Amino acid sequence: MLTQKKIKRLAEKHGTPLFILDHDVIRENYLRLRKHLPRVGLYFAIKANSDPQIIQTLYPLDAGYDVASLQEYQAVLENVPKKDLRGHKLNDFIWDKIIVANTIKPASTLKQLTNFNTLMTYDNYDELEKIKKHCPDAGLICRLKVQNVGSMVELSSKFGVEPGDAPDLIEKAFKLGLSVEGISFHVGSQCCNIENYFNALEASAEVFKQVKSRGFKLRLLNIGGGFPVPYDATVPAFEGFAVKLRKEIDRLFPKSVEVVAEPGRFLVATAATLVVSVVGKSLRDGKMVYYVDDGVYGTLSGVVFDHCPYHFNAFKRGDAKISAVVGPTCDAFDTVSTAEMLPDLEIDDMLYVDNIGAYSIASATNFNGFPKAKIVHINK
Repeated sequence: MLTQKKIKRLAEKHGTPLFILDHDVIRENYLRLRKHLPRVGLYFAIKANSDPQIIQTLYPLDAGYDVASLQEYQAVLENVPKKDLRGHKLNDFIWDKIIVANTIKPASTLKQLTNFNTLMTYDNYDELEKIKKHCPDAGLICRLKVQNVGSMVELSSKFGVEPGDAPDLIEKAFKLGLSVEGISFHVGSQCCNIENYFNALEASAEVFKQVKSRGFKLRLLNIGGGFPVPYDATVPAFEGFAVKLRKEIDRLFPKSVEVVAEPGRFLVATAATLVVSVVGKSLRDGKMVYYVDDGVYGTLSGVVFDHCPYHFNAFKRGDAKISAVVGPTCDAFDTVSTAEMLPDLEIDDMLYVDNIGAYSIASATNFNGFPKAKIVHINK
């Protein structure tokens, strides 16, 4: 685990803004999931952080990958061996280890994915027709629309078929000559409400039952991601969360049903630290404002896209006063926080942000010409 002393030493060596990614923490998070959800196969959602070295770190642990585009699919292929640890060839690897979890895929992407039996999600009739035409050998997963109450990032308004309509959509796929492997859902990212999972599992079990009554068999349940990350003390402990979740899975689904998940945030959020430098300061409306060399157009983009309130820690000690922290661009929108408790800082003093591994560098830009944070990998 990175100490404050080591974080500061790395920043002094490499400069700021600096994104420090600890791969030991990623491994620990993955193994923690495996321990507490032993029945669940894990497919890392690389949208959370697509750095190639993360793909490489997770592969030896027998992780799979959740991708949303042809580019993410190719990123996986470029960063793992052509054969897996058991000597399986590329086609076996693709089938076993990648799920294309975007329910809407361009025809050009589907054409590239044909002949590999690629697992992919869908949630509407038009997508089925497109898959039938361009990628008929795919293994399909029908995505359900489920409750996202209380989740930090809501996902069901854009994806998923109503559970009551799912049996018809699944039967349609079978009658088109396609192969439906199972169903999936996503309760929303950073879900602290276990009831979302319970309701989604109940709905999924009913769909399994209805499909079976029509003479078709499903063998796969994908419970998505959303596992809560300990950003603060209000987040429920994952161990207790997992106990309830696995009991409900076992109650509703026999062992013959394969269960998988697509964690992203849980694996990488706590594995990274961002260090920034104060490049300017100004007293505005009675409050000290600190201008730092990264912001919402860069690594702190999660403030906007991920709805995540990041908080700054100072290396310097002193009486803390309420302050604002803003990014370096010329846009007033580039405001990270208006309520940070910080000591009096000077130009070139440094601050750091913990738990910033998810949805940060993944959506960073070079707006106004400011460079993205340098990435330093800690990989023992």
